[in-house]
Amino acid sequence: MFKEGRGFMKSAWTTDPMSDTDQLREVPMPPIENAFDESKLIALPEPKTANLKKRDIFQVLEERQSRRKLGGGPISMADLSFLLWACFGKRDIVNGRILRIVPSGGSRHPFETYFYADKVTGLEQGLYRYIATKNSVILVSKKEGLKDELNTGIKGQWFNCAVAIFWVFIPYRCEWRYTHHSHKISLIDVGHIGQNAYLGAEALGIGCCTIGAYLQEIDKVLGVDGENEFCVYAGVFGPPGE
Repeated sequence: MFKEGRGFMKSAWTTDPMSDTDQLREVPMPPIENAFDESKLIALPEPKTANLKKRDIFQVLEERQSRRKLGGGPISMADLSFLLWACFGKRDIVNGRILRIVPSGGSRHPFETYFYADKVTGLEQGLYRYIATKNSVILVSKKEGLKDELNTGIKGQWFNCAVAIFWVFIPYRCEWRYTHHSHKISLIDVGHIGQNAYLGAEALGIGCCTIGAYLQEIDKVLGVDGENEFCVYAGVFGPPGE
């Protein structure tokens, strides 16, 4: 098992890695974002209007840490907007490709951002998806008991958070271009997302703890199929506790 894991981390890049791809076969590029009902969008405040507690990049980098003692209080819609933007916000769309705040191999950005809003001022409790192209969110579910199911999925690591974020992998977005090389590339990409989550939270003065120890059964709770879409990373956020 160790050998298999170590092997996955090593480069398997061939001399001609992109000679047999759907991109070269001129298969249409997969959508940059999953479909949504525009009439149900909930607009977020402009991210750059957020009230940052820390603007000095040296301070943000030096003070970034995982905070598992969260205070249980709410965050604002402006804070939520900045946090989501920092993780996965849109910079531009060029020739059908989306450029985001975070880097991604080949600008494939093979993720969707789901979050459970537990205590967000002005937003009712429930599971949402972030629609970066519209700087908006859309409600996915308000099912009773959903918070408890999600907490079970992250092995009880809710830590009294205001918001829990779940990053869901869309494999074909990267496979279309990078075939079997996609999966290592994509795990590197989600690391970029997690780091931006930490830096964004630190700038806001919000506690953050990202989570790699979760149960894959969480896919069913999020409403994704577990094969063409599945969770690979999570994080909890909220005002820090004592």
